[in-house]
Amino acid sequence: MKERIYLAPPNIDQKEKDSILSAIDSGWIAPMGPSLDEFERMLSAHFQGRKVLLLNSGTSALHLSLILAGVGEGNTVITSSLTFAACANVILYQKAIPVFMDNENETWNLDPEVLASYLEIAHEKPKAIIVTHLYGVPAKIKLIKKIAEKYDIKLIEDAAEALGSTIHGNQVGSFGEFGVVSFNGNKIITTSGGGALICNEENYARGLHIATQANRGAGEYDHDMVGYNYRMSNILAGLGESQFGKLDDFLIAKRNILNVYKMHLSDYFLFPKELDFNASNHWLTTGLIKSDHRPTDLIVWLEKDNIESRRLWKPLHLHKAYQSFKFHGDGVCVDLFQKGVCLPSGTGLSEELQLKVISSIQKFFES
Repeated sequence: MKERIYLAPPNIDQKEKDSILSAIDSGWIAPMGPSLDEFERMLSAHFQGRKVLLLNSGTSALHLSLILAGVGEGNTVITSSLTFAACANVILYQKAIPVFMDNENETWNLDPEVLASYLEIAHEKPKAIIVTHLYGVPAKIKLIKKIAEKYDIKLIEDAAEALGSTIHGNQVGSFGEFGVVSFNGNKIITTSGGGALICNEENYARGLHIATQANRGAGEYDHDMVGYNYRMSNILAGLGESQFGKLDDFLIAKRNILNVYKMHLSDYFLFPKELDFNASNHWLTTGLIKSDHRPTDLIVWLEKDNIESRRLWKPLHLHKAYQSFKFHGDGVCVDLFQKGVCLPSGTGLSEELQLKVISSIQKFFES
């Protein structure tokens, strides 16, 4: 039986195990404690001193950002179509209306020109814009931020896939009024499940209140609004502390993996572009097939060699759950989906195993 090569497995060693045991031994099992406080402090320093609220998922962080941005029933919220379903789901949690924007060909992120053209004709000003840094590649966030400021629209950065990605040395997730990162098991660092909201002091305090059931009682339960059980546990934060200390090494590993793929597979794939002064964390190596071969055929081929691969996200406006909502653009996101593949990119991927992946891909295209 060939060794299974996974798409993006977590990279955990004894240090992480010791961190979890230390958090347990401290007696702080509930969603508060010293590991939670320390992990938030570390992340705050990473994001240029902005406050960071640790939560149980990136989706919770996205949802909380909409609540704090004042999004409610009947409001419209813009998001790109080529992204994970959570971006649409959290809008619907608030009984708001998603409007899907097309993506652009360079970075594959939300297209600022499409966004600007939509806002020029929109009958109602959207309440917020969610911009995803897709697969870790920074979006054209400075252009999008200018457009959001022109129309006085709240900007939310979905950096769930992009921890460690930068623009002019500044961390993505710190440009908008709100930023979101994920620590899911397949992300560049993990807390098993978890996420974080990046915001200012005022929104941190409001967010903490809402994320802990909105209880204002002193010695009794007295909820002043609908709240949520969204806080990260101290134990998982202990895992995050240890993983975060490895982020720089993981960023190097991800870039090396991409460069090896580029060296061997550039005849077969077109890879997304990093703009000048931008640096992706290369969470997943993704590419567009240059030939007429179908992504599904390559995925089936690799699976026969026990290699996991995936298609790109399916554009949200094509999903059954969201087909009734508006899409604005020329369908670039559909073209990307029809040609795109995600390749094994875990930080623990050895050179030997990566070369096996490459060899299998070359045989597919040459067969």
